[in-house]
Amino acid sequence: MADNKSAVLVCTCGKQLQLDYELIKNAVSKMKLAASVTVHDLVCQEEGLAKISELVDKHGGRVVIAACTNQKIQPRIDEHLESNGKDSTQLQYVNIREHSAWVHENQDEATRKTIDMIRGVLARSAGSTPRQVEKKDVPSHVTVVGGGIAGIEAALSLSNLGYEVTLIELEEELGGHVIHLPVVAPTGKSGKEILTGRLDALQKNKGISVMTKTRVKFVEGEMGSFIVHYTTDENEDEKTIETSAIVMATGFREFKPTMMDEYRYGRNPDVLTQFELSCMLSEGALARPSDGEEVKDIVMVQCVGSRDEEYKRDCSKLCCTFAIDNSLSIIERVPDAKIRVIYMDIRVPFEHEMIYKESRDKGVDYIRGRISRIWEKDGKTHVQFYDSLLNQYFEITPDLVVLSSAILPPEGTRELSETLGYLVEDDGHIKELYGKLRRNETRRRGVIAVGGVTRPQFVFEAVTDAQAGALMLHTELQGGSIEGVARGAVLDVDDCVGCSLCAQQCPRGVPLMIEQTDKEEEDEEQKFIFIASIDTLLCHACGVCQSLCPTGATQLNFLSNDQLWSEIEATLEDAGPDYPITLCFYCEECSVSTIDIVGTRKMNYPASTRLIPVPCAGRVSIIDILKALESGASTVMIAACETDRCHIGGTGNEIAQVQVDVAREILTAIGWNGERVDMFRMFSAEPERFTTAINEMVKRSKELGPTPVHKGTSGKWMEASK
Repeated sequence: MADNKSAVLVCTCGKQLQLDYELIKNAVSKMKLAASVTVHDLVCQEEGLAKISELVDKHGGRVVIAACTNQKIQPRIDEHLESNGKDSTQLQYVNIREHSAWVHENQDEATRKTIDMIRGVLARSAGSTPRQVEKKDVPSHVTVVGGGIAGIEAALSLSNLGYEVTLIELEEELGGHVIHLPVVAPTGKSGKEILTGRLDALQKNKGISVMTKTRVKFVEGEMGSFIVHYTTDENEDEKTIETSAIVMATGFREFKPTMMDEYRYGRNPDVLTQFELSCMLSEGALARPSDGEEVKDIVMVQCVGSRDEEYKRDCSKLCCTFAIDNSLSIIERVPDAKIRVIYMDIRVPFEHEMIYKESRDKGVDYIRGRISRIWEKDGKTHVQFYDSLLNQYFEITPDLVVLSSAILPPEGTRELSETLGYLVEDDGHIKELYGKLRRNETRRRGVIAVGGVTRPQFVFEAVTDAQAGALMLHTELQGGSIEGVARGAVLDVDDCVGCSLCAQQCPRGVPLMIEQTDKEEEDEEQKFIFIASIDTLLCHACGVCQSLCPTGATQLNFLSNDQLWSEIEATLEDAGPDYPITLCFYCEECSVSTIDIVGTRKMNYPASTRLIPVPCAGRVSIIDILKALESGASTVMIAACETDRCHIGGTGNEIAQVQVDVAREILTAIGWNGERVDMFRMFSAEPERFTTAINEMVKRSKELGPTPVHKGTSGKWMEASK
């Protein structure tokens, strides 16, 4: 047991915290897992850092630091220790400032809570082990799928960062949609002009292999060892590329409204889409498709298929700008052309507002209204539209009708997701890991998405997106030599039963199921055909696999089941019917920021609460929840990221919700009240969410009274659910 003891360093934050430090020191010194207790005024300053370094040496790295939020002090402490060649991986932190002293007015209650949380973290620390720096050499090669502006920019950026790149394009030529644009706002240049320099650089770059008329069939493997299977138009035989990472840059497709009879698209040759008009203008052939006559009168119709529940529910963002660009291009060629743009709303962000103003100044007529119908008569195209400002219907006979069609994700995106492992939005675009802070990343580590495949983007946005994606991969691959502290899930192969829950539910797609072709078993019925494999160096350390694993085969190397259960028991050591405690598991992303801001703002909430950090809400299992109740908690809550805002991978909070729902059902089934357990979603912009949630759980603990554990009747079906 002596080997498991930890030194405890308690900070007074410059003697500013209203806690009974003498009581804390005496209480902690009597704890069996405390090797020593030191009270220091400023652990984050030079003297304090030197003291931490001394304690790390003396106690084999096991030190518990009770101070302010680790979001503030941990980076500084880690940097100090690492710069002096010392191991910081076993340090544990207790936030006694934002989570205790600053949120509870009663000093005795705040001190009691502080002591309990230190006891809990000492138990966690007792089970800690040092984590080693590991290195993994991988091919310095990236495959870019899609040869539009985003794919080209990503390939060039990755090449400049030192990677070999294979650029795969489905069509015969590179350039995507951009190469056909007569003008790209707000540059005033054509798409060909913008691409010329990049295409020249691509051709001269010996580190980039370009494969056109090539289709990716499927992908297998993981970051550092992906295998891309593909075919070409010339040869249907399947071939492969070994690569370390994949960039999805497959762009977008324009909606073809053939099923919308009111527009006559596909039936009347003089009804075009904006992109078809762009191609016509780029080729210098502005003529009426039906008879080759000159074009003088054009009607453009906005939002065709966009903002429509049947096709695309939201705005396509680009259509208004495309219409304005094409209008100005037509006026440049045919100064006396009459152009009407029929719209519901004109949406032109950024500098595009200036070209909108320019188009109005040059005579483009913007009519707020809707198209009623389009028909052909006497060899002419007739259009009836409603002007909502004049409250009148008008009928005209334009030379061209141009439809600003919706921008949709490319075909094949969902099919590739089955093997590439990224998630797909309801509208078919690739789902980014976290739209606010982790764009480009996808659910699958080593697979990023850039450009129009994630959402409609202007050209300059797609270029920036591609550059950001390249840097993101460079951060991951580190030039082909991935090195870092192996902090994550570790798998005990002997305990794995091949259920594949980890591989199915991992938010980042890290676990792989490996076929056991060489494994010999005396009894074939006892042989598991597939066994999981987890590369700890690639793991994002959320713990979802651990919470779902039925045998405990996979566990985080910094928060094992035994560590968490020991912490729960130690934290709740004094819980009982006379002092009902609400235990809160909180994720170390949105929730910890929310709770820290609650502390910074000194927003009070009951002191009969105890907080335990977990890397992600998805780390908390049904067993963890039941362990908390078994150890004496009156109510248990999980504080998690908001819906679709889970930083780890987008699904950890949803998995946690399932765990909570099942735990409530179990409690109800055995005669407890399921309302003793709940989950709350929050983010730091609204700290009131946390105070409201924890006040609610404290209220329930009082209203529901002692649990069957407190009464000594646990398992005897004594508590009836309401």
